[in-house]
Amino acid sequence: MKSCQSNQDNMTMNARSLLLTISLSLGLISCGSRDNETGADKSPDNSTSHPLTSILLSEIPEGAVSITEARQKPAPGTRVILSGKVMGNENPIIQSRALLTLGDPAKITSCDLIPGDECPTPWDVCCDDPDMITASIATIQVLDEQGKPLKAGLRGLGGLKELSSLIVVGEVAEGSHENNFLVNATGIHVVMAEATKDNPAKH
Repeated sequence: MKSCQSNQDNMTMNARSLLLTISLSLGLISCGSRDNETGADKSPDNSTSHPLTSILLSEIPEGAVSITEARQKPAPGTRVILSGKVMGNENPIIQSRALLTLGDPAKITSCDLIPGDECPTPWDVCCDDPDMITASIATIQVLDEQGKPLKAGLRGLGGLKELSSLIVVGEVAEGSHENNFLVNATGIHVVMAEATKDNPAKH
């Protein structure tokens, strides 16, 4: 078993910087380094005070599919209901924009589920193959009226944080392709806010 730390040094730029590239293309570079900060203590966990409370779904949407399955029909405008886990790179939640990375737990594994692994950022899935990571993640965004990501981070929505399990309702966004599956979210249900020692894809 390779350690996450050693394998992380060998990951390709395509897998490690996918979300950053998307963010830059959307003009997020002006937001500064604080956009890439992580940590559950950086935003309130009280959903009632979260600026994006209106998209939080209290009931579980029916018909959810995996990210891998949804990526088979990436046509922009296609309605999707995705299940997944907040993971896929070192910074899966952008701090001051409504953007996050959702990973398919049936294809990639967060380091907290690997016995003996003490990776400080287990959501970066650094033990997995970079090509598999790229093929198993989706970038989730909530847009404003101008079609740009809202200026509010998703952390704290319903307790959402790194490694939370979610179901996302939305549609495939313009610009999606095999290396960048992008979804405009209209609703988010937090299945499990806290990570567990079990992989939900195995149940």
